Amino acid sequence: MKDPSKPLGDSLGTHKTQNTAEQTMERLIFSLSELEHLGQTLISGHSNFNYSSKTYLRITLGTLQVRRGAILRYHSTGQNLDVVASTPEEVFSPIPVEEDELEALLKHSFIDNAAPPESLKKFFDRGANLSEAIDIRLWVPLKIQDEFLGMIGLGKFLARDALEAWEKELLTTLTHQISIAIAYSQMVEGIQSEKFRLFMLAESAPQICQLLQPEDAAEQVVQQAVSLLDANAGALMLTRTEQQELEMHYAFPESLIEDPTVPDNGNGLVISYGEDTAASEEPTSADVLKSVVREGIPGHCLPKSDTLFGGKNLMAVPIPGRDGDILGVLIVGDKEERGGRITSFTDEDVVLLDSFAKQAGVAIENAQLHQEALEARQLQAEMEEARKIQVNLIPETLPDIPGYEVAGHYEPRGPVGGDYYDCIPLSTGHWGLAIADVSGKGMQAALLMATLRAGLISELSRAESIEQGTLNQSSLYTEIANMAMILNSLLYASGTEEKYATFFYSHLNPETDVLTTLNAGHNPPLLIKKDGTYKWLGEDVGGIPLGMFPNDMVPSIAEYEAEHVQLAAGDVVVYYTDGVTETVNVEDDYYEEERLVEASQACKDEHAEAIRKYLHSSVMEFQGEADQFDDLTLLILRKQ
Repeated sequence: MKDPSKPLGDSLGTHKTQNTAEQTMERLIFSLSELEHLGQTLISGHSNFNYSSKTYLRITLGTLQVRRGAILRYHSTGQNLDVVASTPEEVFSPIPVEEDELEALLKHSFIDNAAPPESLKKFFDRGANLSEAIDIRLWVPLKIQDEFLGMIGLGKFLARDALEAWEKELLTTLTHQISIAIAYSQMVEGIQSEKFRLFMLAESAPQICQLLQPEDAAEQVVQQAVSLLDANAGALMLTRTEQQELEMHYAFPESLIEDPTVPDNGNGLVISYGEDTAASEEPTSADVLKSVVREGIPGHCLPKSDTLFGGKNLMAVPIPGRDGDILGVLIVGDKEERGGRITSFTDEDVVLLDSFAKQAGVAIENAQLHQEALEARQLQAEMEEARKIQVNLIPETLPDIPGYEVAGHYEPRGPVGGDYYDCIPLSTGHWGLAIADVSGKGMQAALLMATLRAGLISELSRAESIEQGTLNQSSLYTEIANMAMILNSLLYASGTEEKYATFFYSHLNPETDVLTTLNAGHNPPLLIKKDGTYKWLGEDVGGIPLGMFPNDMVPSIAEYEAEHVQLAAGDVVVYYTDGVTETVNVEDDYYEEERLVEASQACKDEHAEAIRKYLHSSVMEFQGEADQFDDLTLLILRKQ
């Protein structure tokens, strides 16, 4: 029975307030659930903040009953705010942010758009188009401690002119979650960037090591270094030991050398680094380069007065040779961040360029040794011996696998190549399929290839003797990853620092049609399904090339990981080396992965041998009259 002393309006008001509170609680619970799901998605690596920002905005607007709004993300390199989500969706120009404005934004939790602080009026004037388009009433800076991450702007509030105190507390909680999401995405993006740079390092090494002309090697080394370090200039200077001089061999851009006070012998810039050359009171770029050669350690230069290399912010590292001598100096200048801002080189940049310089030393010495060897009869003898070794490594015929067809093709660029493939029967009735590309050419490459093959067969035999086919899929993953570590250690110990091999291994179980694979820095094989769809095997899971780094460094770079794929009737797996996709025609176009996919789809219903012939013909027709770029190797596996 109602209380007669209580007005009817009060009862209705109380009932309405209760309903509103219940609805708000339901919205809050639903929003928190969605925030938790979004957070898990970000942590799993299946999303990033820019992709999820629309959902974050929808949750915030729905929870607070606001019709319009926007989320802006701050980019420190460009010093601006980008609109990553807005309602309604429109394209807005970035909003620049000054240093003093950053400090002011960090001081405020809420900012009334109609009455901003005096220190932020210019900032809000620059963002007027966005504020007017969305009718923003309230701004909330996104931050974690003293780091500014972005802003969220809220438009008109439904049925009220302003947020209540408890709603502001709720908004603070939501913006904190959004700030965490941005910070986590930035951290992941940084890690991914470093992984990409390491991948570029692994990819660039085989390319420069295969260049046999000194001029080509010098140019490629500089171009790769500039790309690897996000620099806008670079140079390669080589030592002339007897004269104790550094001589310019390649500079990018060509106008990089601008100091008329430094000697030029007619062939290029020359810097004497002898002990009798004293350094200036204020070290110049030339002084830094001399120190790099003498001491064999990286150096930096922030020039104030000298114009060598155009007065750029320089980083230089020594290029070591096989015997420990310094072959020269690799230089990069003016690291450029997104937005065009020049920034300083970091300690990580030094490590990266130093690692690349080791590979540059391989490329330079390979080119020099090749030129010298061509003039000597000994080269012919070595090539013949290497050819004999390699002939014994490449199978003349491939065995019959129950339920499958296999076909292979190997075409070296010269007398001796660096590619290898094999199809190895295991005592368990399973099969091991391998393809590899050893850096360099000649006797050393052939011997390293022989070492790789012997180590592979030995490890496969050891694993068989231990398990005799009883491995489950998880154990097989572990066994294959362990095998890769052993092969990496073997090649690292057997070769020099400059020798390594990209390697792809597949373990085939014909009874289950499961193909378990591991990629050690090799070109991902192509799987063409019966229906014509395709995927790349080992594109995201694998590890670094074998023999490039010692085992104790592998976990910090990229651990070896295996994965598996289920094969079905009509499925085709195309294994190949970069001599296929990087074949060049007379117009300097590359064959590339897209053409390989199209050609494979066109012949997928043929037998394995017919597929091999079709793909080889496709590459040769594309190459035309151009010279062969590299060894060309194909291995075809087809499920009947």
